[in-house]
Amino acid sequence: MDENIIAARKQFSRLMNNSKQQAKKSECLWCGEKITRFCNSHSLPQCILRNIDTDGKIDYFNSMINVPLINSDKGINEAGTFKLLCRECDGKVFQDYENIDALSEKPSETILEEIALKNVLMMLNKRYIEIQLFNNLQKEFSMPYPYDKKQEANSLDERDFWWDFVRIKEMIKSEQKKSKYKLFYWRKLDYIIPIGFQGLVTLYGDLEGNMVTDIYNTSEDLIVKHMHVCLFPLEKNSVVFAFYHEDDIEYDLFASQFNNLDDDEKLTVISYIVYEYCEDMFFAKKFPHRTWIINKLKETFIDSSEIWAFSKEHAEYQKKSKLNQLKYRDKEFPCILFPKYAVKK
Repeated sequence: MDENIIAARKQFSRLMNNSKQQAKKSECLWCGEKITRFCNSHSLPQCILRNIDTDGKIDYFNSMINVPLINSDKGINEAGTFKLLCRECDGKVFQDYENIDALSEKPSETILEEIALKNVLMMLNKRYIEIQLFNNLQKEFSMPYPYDKKQEANSLDERDFWWDFVRIKEMIKSEQKKSKYKLFYWRKLDYIIPIGFQGLVTLYGDLEGNMVTDIYNTSEDLIVKHMHVCLFPLEKNSVVFAFYHEDDIEYDLFASQFNNLDDDEKLTVISYIVYEYCEDMFFAKKFPHRTWIINKLKETFIDSSEIWAFSKEHAEYQKKSKLNQLKYRDKEFPCILFPKYAVKK
């Protein structure tokens, strides 16, 4: 490997490690108690990852500052982790859904709340680190880059995720349990899908090119809302589902459009959304057509530069393109949720 590439990777690794240390909190985000050792929380339960691992290893996709990375041979204890809660709170708050039997059936309101909480905590953790990382990059490199715009976007993201965190926390702690999340899609598949994923999705445009939520609006009055997607490989089958908070009516039209699709097209759209909008995916190391799928995934994430990094004209072109991203999606793109890619046990 080129010596310059090796040196650059080492430099980035050092900056990333420093940024993680600087972003580290001094108290548990749930109980508020000051602690020095945080729980190594997982974005996806290990009981899910064990269904697609090979000798305890999986492939972990992660994206940081628009750079897609496939980390091979990642241990299921290491991938997709964050440290924001104390051990006691982590064990108490997520005890309902980290259960393979509970995940085999349609999720209860309690489980949806716990999944949403973990998704928001994962994104908060990413923004805390990114804010420190871009501060460090600006200090260390003199290259022309709109750091102020990037940090403004990071700060707005942090604000929006914190708002959602507070909302979910109030729901979980409320003694009056009533349904707040809309489970607009749930399906059990009779085979093991080769991907594990759970995360939040922020849609800009729906299936017909209508705006869902204006992710490029920097107004202090606008809170950007999200929906949640889960792809869970189980011991003998899999479940795929999506949901959002009932107050986030921005997603009502998309959900209606989605539910008018046939069964295969629904899986295709879910698969496409995860490819295009999400991070922190976990792949089996062995499944049919694996190399081809991974290469297609990498190509998908070699995306154009951030909208705000160029001229106003370019930004408007990019916005229009992203608004129609789902409407004009590549319908030939491989759907990893189809049985032809299933893990063979």
